[in-house]
Amino acid sequence: MSSAVLSVKNISKHFGGIKAVQDVSFDVAEGEVLGLIGPNGSGKSTLFNCVLGQYSPTNGSVEINGHDVTGLPPSKLNKEGVARTFQQLSVFPNMTVLENVILAGQEHQGTMLSRLFGPSDAGLTEAAKQMIEFFRLSHLIDELAGSLSYGQQKLLDAAMAFMGGPRLVLLDEPAGGVNLTMLGNLKEHLIAYNKTHNTTFVVIEHNMEFVMSLCTRIIVLAEGQIIAEGTPDEIRNNQQVIDAYLGG
Repeated sequence: MSSAVLSVKNISKHFGGIKAVQDVSFDVAEGEVLGLIGPNGSGKSTLFNCVLGQYSPTNGSVEINGHDVTGLPPSKLNKEGVARTFQQLSVFPNMTVLENVILAGQEHQGTMLSRLFGPSDAGLTEAAKQMIEFFRLSHLIDELAGSLSYGQQKLLDAAMAFMGGPRLVLLDEPAGGVNLTMLGNLKEHLIAYNKTHNTTFVVIEHNMEFVMSLCTRIIVLAEGQIIAEGTPDEIRNNQQVIDAYLGG
């Protein structure tokens, strides 16, 4: 059995004659923070969607904790300890911050029967309050999510993703559209959560400063293939990356 939390093995995804992802392989160790970068159209989102079961790969396989999960839908991946945040926010604007976080926790807990006949909050109110406090949103706990700033909604989205205590979190452009102050808060909380829970992160991101300061290892995609892999310093100084992505 693999010791990696996530193993991507020879994944390819073709759309007709277009090879969006071609023979991509990598492992992600427990507690690692891996960045996945590349120019627009490089295959990052397609690869993410293959990992998350939203696309079935043309070839290859995905393993979580040594188990083949290729093509499993997100609802079943939740049972394997996988969560994600979205480029497009998934908060419910007409529900309060607390209600959003409780609802996210319910997705990871119990059966349909227990949800129907158990307490309305599924016993999650205290855990939700702790998660909200961790992300410094306690002063907004009773506010409707739709009234929050975009950056605050990003923090709420992260709190919702972490309510199930995932071992692996895939973050889709967490820095997108977030102001510098809120971005610093988000990075601080992600690093703190990684250290306190040893949770593994895989991050798609265009903000180079953010990804370079957050991630311990970075993979670079171009035209659906891996062109470089290494530490942030190694990637910064890789001429092929500079030419393909950083506009050198």
